[in-house]
Amino acid sequence: MYVRQLVGALQQVDTENEYVAFVGRNAAGKLAVGKGRFREVVCPRVSQWRPARVAWEQFGLAGQLEAEGVEVLLCMGGIVPGRLSIPAVQVIHDLQVFHYPENFSWLKRRFLQKMLPKSAEAARLTVASSEYTRRDVVRFLPQRPEDTQVVHLAGRPECQPASGESVQKVRSRYGLEATYLLCVATSHWHKNLHGLVEAYDEADIDAGLVLVGKRGTGHGQLIEAIRRARGGERIRVLGRVPADELGALYTGAAGFVLPSLFEGFGMTVLEAMQCGCPVACSALTALPEVAGEAALLFDPREPEAFGEALDRISNDGPLRERLREAGFVQAAKFDWQQTAKKTRDALVEAMRGKD
Repeated sequence: MYVRQLVGALQQVDTENEYVAFVGRNAAGKLAVGKGRFREVVCPRVSQWRPARVAWEQFGLAGQLEAEGVEVLLCMGGIVPGRLSIPAVQVIHDLQVFHYPENFSWLKRRFLQKMLPKSAEAARLTVASSEYTRRDVVRFLPQRPEDTQVVHLAGRPECQPASGESVQKVRSRYGLEATYLLCVATSHWHKNLHGLVEAYDEADIDAGLVLVGKRGTGHGQLIEAIRRARGGERIRVLGRVPADELGALYTGAAGFVLPSLFEGFGMTVLEAMQCGCPVACSALTALPEVAGEAALLFDPREPEAFGEALDRISNDGPLRERLREAGFVQAAKFDWQQTAKKTRDALVEAMRGKD
């Protein structure tokens, strides 16, 4: 999603520079790259098999960059290719692999923990999705503070307030209660969905709980928490849902709750705000930076504070209305065109070198 939104926004904001997008055969045409200053180069040797693709990026991409006349490279996955003769900008959305390495396979963990620091050494600049992540870059990677920048992301543009008809359609499709709290997150352990279930079961609220997102490393713990919950029948685990249904799910919710212990940014907080859904979220890592004063912040490690947040986001009507209005204002501070402009500026700075 990040790549698609950034490429689309760059085409809108940059009328001077030329861009080349290198893609594998399976991704050809998916970025909607227009003609003129933007073009797409399909790399036929790029395999869908990750080890082969990584090997090609490390040892084959540099030659193709030279052949295409590229002057600076944006490394959207955080890994800078080997044998590179041009400056590179490293993009880091989070450094979860250092905080929660158990979320990664042994091979991917070893690869990232080795290659991310090596890439930071090779990069002219490193851009991070939040100030929290920028501090993590300085902490875990060998990058100088002066060579790091913050480039915030934004929510999905399609997440907008949905019509009553759309909300009712989604509610009927999934058999949701008329009043429900929503959480959109992969079920990794650090997302703390099991903690959300436990706090919900203890709280005195008359609302269902709807969980949306793909399975992660903490899914078994989540299911066990639901099995133990007295009100488990009111908890719906929907898994992944089509992107065009997210707006209706956010709009129809009484509140959005994100109890995560770690976030490099917090995109779903902005998506909920864009849809007019009141937000209660963790006060840890990057979330306060993204939520600002437009969310009810709480410490998810403190059961009493967690329970109070659920009670207030469910039952305090004036608070929910204030958060709803403040959320629209806060979400508007983040947009993909601004992301694109700052990314372009980082690329130009890296290409020209620091003064």
